Amino acid sequence: SLKHVLKPMVEATDHRVLLPTSNPKLQVAEAGGFVEVTYFDRPRFRFPRPDCALLPVQNTTAELLAAYFADAVWARLREGGFGTLALIEVEVEESEGQSATYRLPLDV
Repeated sequence: SLKHVLKPMVEATDHRVLLPTSNPKLQVAEAGGFVEVTYFDRPRFRFPRPDCALLPVQNTTAELLAAYFADAVWARLREGGFGTLALIEVEVEESEGQSATYRLPLDV
């Protein structure tokens, strides 16, 4: 079901530091139970690994997160045998009244 697809994704990202691993300006590395982030040559930031969600996006904007989640939902639904959908729509809300919606039309 959709709930079984979404629940692990929400749990993996909710109330965590979202770190984009595809941003060319950032270096994100795991070391000794921590995630270290360097922005260009500025001093690095260090976060406990359990507090972080490493995401394969260039930035953690609502728009890019909505696209990432739509693609991830579709991949997991296909794995579960749900291949007859026509569209997936994901909305990511940054705060009340501030959101981005991504529509992923599916070629089935």
